[in-house]
Amino acid sequence: MSNVPPAPEPQGSQPAYQPPTPGASAPPPAPQYSAPGSYPAAPSDYPTEQPKGSNKLGVIAFVVALAAVVIGSIVTYLGGQSLGTLIEYTGTSGTVDANDLPPAAQQIAASGGLLTVAGFAVFGVLALWGFIQGIVAVVKKRGRGWGIAAIIVAVVGGVIVSIIWGVGFAAGAAPYISA
Repeated sequence: MSNVPPAPEPQGSQPAYQPPTPGASAPPPAPQYSAPGSYPAAPSDYPTEQPKGSNKLGVIAFVVALAAVVIGSIVTYLGGQSLGTLIEYTGTSGTVDANDLPPAAQQIAASGGLLTVAGFAVFGVLALWGFIQGIVAVVKKRGRGWGIAAIIVAVVGGVIVSIIWGVGFAAGAAPYISA
């Protein structure tokens, strides 16, 4: 073998290509990803559902709605019965002229009208109270069944009070209707 030195590189030129050494030019390894984790379990000190409150809210709503129907029905029945007696003064047209009524009949008409309006007003105020309190009882889960019953009674009660007024009117008019 001869000891010949390599030829000098010309100035301004790049160094000759050197092949990479094995393993030195490998790309860096990709980061290792683990499987996604799950959410942690709920702490045991949190209650899963709210404790049931007292059912007094729903019971009160039901009692008020029922009282609205009962009181409203009684007062409107009396008003309808009083107004039904005015059928005696109707002519063949079925209408009553207030100017042609005697003073006693005018008093009956005024009291009957007042009783009817008062009955529906009492029903309206109490039924609205029972209706709203029933909704609150259902939402707050404090007497939910009673609250639902209060809502139903308050809504259907208007029809019941109106029917009872008609029954009272028919009862007052019955003696004056010829068969």
